[in-house]
Amino acid sequence: MAVRLPIVAVMMIALTLLGCDKLGGKKGEAEFSKAMPDFGGVKVVEVVAEGVGPTRNAAILDALNLAVQQTNGTPVVGISVNSTGNLAVSGYDGNFGLTNSTVVTATQGAVQGFEILSEKHWGQTSAWRLKLKIKVNKYSTSAATKLPKIAIASPRTHEATYVIGDETLSADQASQSIGTAINASLSKSNRFFVINRAFDAEISDELSRITDPSTNPGELAKLGQRLTADILILPEINRLSYKKSSRTLRYSGRDLNSYSGDMEVTFNVINVPTGQLIMTEHVKVNFPNTPPSVYGKQQVGLENVQASLAAMTSQFTQKFILKNFPVSVIKMNGSSVVLSQGQDILQVGAIYNAVSLGEDVVDPQTGQSLGREEIAVGTVTITKTSEKMSMGQFRGNFDTSRFKPGIIELADRIDTPVTSTPVTAQLPAQQAVAAVPVARPATVAQGSKSATAPGAAKRPATEKPAKPKDPFDDDSEEF
Repeated sequence: MAVRLPIVAVMMIALTLLGCDKLGGKKGEAEFSKAMPDFGGVKVVEVVAEGVGPTRNAAILDALNLAVQQTNGTPVVGISVNSTGNLAVSGYDGNFGLTNSTVVTATQGAVQGFEILSEKHWGQTSAWRLKLKIKVNKYSTSAATKLPKIAIASPRTHEATYVIGDETLSADQASQSIGTAINASLSKSNRFFVINRAFDAEISDELSRITDPSTNPGELAKLGQRLTADILILPEINRLSYKKSSRTLRYSGRDLNSYSGDMEVTFNVINVPTGQLIMTEHVKVNFPNTPPSVYGKQQVGLENVQASLAAMTSQFTQKFILKNFPVSVIKMNGSSVVLSQGQDILQVGAIYNAVSLGEDVVDPQTGQSLGREEIAVGTVTITKTSEKMSMGQFRGNFDTSRFKPGIIELADRIDTPVTSTPVTAQLPAQQAVAAVPVARPATVAQGSKSATAPGAAKRPATEKPAKPKDPFDDDSEEF
């Protein structure tokens, strides 16, 4: 017993520590904690490069330049070879030599050190060739840079200002409404790397601080990392107006006003490297017309127009996103499914047809893919949405043993979506009376039958419709 007690005690302590590690220790917490955001960063990598030069230092510098350019795309700054073949380093005079103790200063932190693997000197030509293993500060981009890179051009406008009733909307205000909506929708979709050109000046100012002597030299690896777009979205406001028509009554001198107008925006999607136009979308909104009235007032204002511009833009971006990244089922547990899009694309309660993807269909003439076969398998009802994904209930006929992420996609929406119209109008009571349905005139066949029916009344041949009265000649205020 004297021997067993210590063993039992040790086992109990070990189990206790193991349980703490699983239930409340740091290891268990790490397993269920969220990953840190990925914004990229600087790390040290080893690169092998060869350099050639008239002096040993010049050959070393040549190798360093090659290694830094291969790693970060930019050469070593602040150091060069002078006319005598020696190194000229900013802030230092004389024959500056490159060693492990001086390379950090000379390269302003771009290189952290190096090791000479081999060197050769040709005395007759005074040429040096060295092979180095170099420690370079490398900037590693975030995972988001692997997504299609997209930029939004400033919308084209054909007018400096747009007339909106008794107000005016500047082209800049209209462009801002469109640009903001596109940026927000595409960024939240998590399908694109959105390059926002609106902040280029501020970004350039921040990057210029890297060369400041007080900045960590390792930050130099961030220079030369700006990305260009793969896709460019170019909106164009073709038409935008809500004009007032006004005329003064002859007797009372009061103004008889009416308002009408519409707007049309074209969204062009361009492949930047090739210049290919890959998508064009026209979106149009008709503003409510108001009848002529001395009491009539403007029904559409600047806020309505800007809201409509944002709504039109969201309509385009949703279509653009779904064309390139259809909503797919990424996880399936019985009838419960997880979908690849979030609340910006899907709405709780919406019902979609679901299709199973089959073989890829290829055009025999062009060799291009026409898409995959789609087989109807049921419906999906959206039950919950979050920023990046949604949950739903699947109803239909699908063999779950065949399920793979992406094999099921959502097709057309089959319920009646609840839509909100940014632009509304309150029509006057007189307009409501005028909107009463009028009986359609009889067709030729119907007219013949009525003529032969007993007791059918005939319209006198001399009867003519009364001439409408010109409202502008009347002094009444019932318009």
